[in-house]
Amino acid sequence: MGEKIMHGFPSREEALADFFAAWEPSAAATATELVSLDEAVGRVTARDLVSTNTLPVVRASSCDGIAVKSAAFANGLPETSGWRLGEDYVRADTGDDFPDAYDAVVMIEKAAIQPDGSVVLDADVQVEPGTNVRGAGDTIKAGTPLMKAGLPVRPTDLATLAMGGITMVPVRRKPRVAFIPTGSELVPAGTKPQRGQNVDTNSLMVKHMLLEYGAEPLVFPIVRDDEAALERAFAEALAVADFVVVNGGSAVGEEDFNVRMIEKRGRVVHHYIAAVPGRPLMLAVADGKPVVDLPGPTLAAYYGTQWCLQAVVARFLGVPVRSIPTVKARAAAEVAGPPQMANIARVNLVRDADSPTGYTASFLNFKAGDLAACMASNAQRVSPIGERGFETGAIVDVELLRGEELID
Repeated sequence: MGEKIMHGFPSREEALADFFAAWEPSAAATATELVSLDEAVGRVTARDLVSTNTLPVVRASSCDGIAVKSAAFANGLPETSGWRLGEDYVRADTGDDFPDAYDAVVMIEKAAIQPDGSVVLDADVQVEPGTNVRGAGDTIKAGTPLMKAGLPVRPTDLATLAMGGITMVPVRRKPRVAFIPTGSELVPAGTKPQRGQNVDTNSLMVKHMLLEYGAEPLVFPIVRDDEAALERAFAEALAVADFVVVNGGSAVGEEDFNVRMIEKRGRVVHHYIAAVPGRPLMLAVADGKPVVDLPGPTLAAYYGTQWCLQAVVARFLGVPVRSIPTVKARAAAEVAGPPQMANIARVNLVRDADSPTGYTASFLNFKAGDLAACMASNAQRVSPIGERGFETGAIVDVELLRGEELID
């Protein structure tokens, strides 16, 4: 029996560089659209945004208090027993405008308004023109930069944009990604599998990963292992989507039609890449659009989505690929790996007072029946090409898939 060929494949970085050299997003795929403020969170700004508002418009009180005429204090604390509301002072709470006749504010904690409308001021009150008054534009001025192009909008950014008078936000259009699950053995999630069947887990997983990356996924129904049916689905996907992902059938099995089908419509850039699991991942261009044949096994589909599909979506949006926070952890056991491949391993990370880093990492093996545990794990590690593994107790970097506050 022959062995799998493990040498001579491009790295993930080399494969993507070749892929991006072969394909450039079209003008239509990178167009700009307008969305309301309420719909803008997570969208990527298409141009620099500046304020059209000046706030305060004129000037405003910087505290809760009473607005007064500073001239009345020119010779010290005035006699206020005869003061009347609307003549000698007006109320001016934080952020309030007030009539132009008044040019200073006394904090309410130092001004006791009496039942007859007069005022008793604390003895240490000092007032000059502009005391406790914010000038026009102290909050924001027309022309003030609000956000640069190419940034995802956060909830806090909505407050800034609203303050600056932005009501409609120009954003980069989400790339529409068609996802075609293939395989006669697949049944939809929620269907109890019978003998010879398997649950289609990837459609849900990849859909929501694509949503996180900023894409608009279009998930096709499961396509059985029928060449004509697959070709119809592929043609429909190319007609409606900016980017097509075919899931499964990327190897050389009897029913793996995908490679032949894609070669008919376009150019295969790379088929095998030095990344496992999921080595038969294929990159191609058809009708000027990127096409990825994603391996079928769940962990392989996850890995390919993370390093490859994410990078393609980021290229459409003109943003960098998201970084994942890392921590150092002590390996709980010896781990071996193929040095020719960038190998992803899912990890259970636990807090450990005896570890020099405060964490211990237990590496899971999906081939040994740990697939469910792998997919639910709180960390992962991708070995660099050339690494053969490490001994028990080695200190390694692991990527966090949940926040540190959620690690037991």
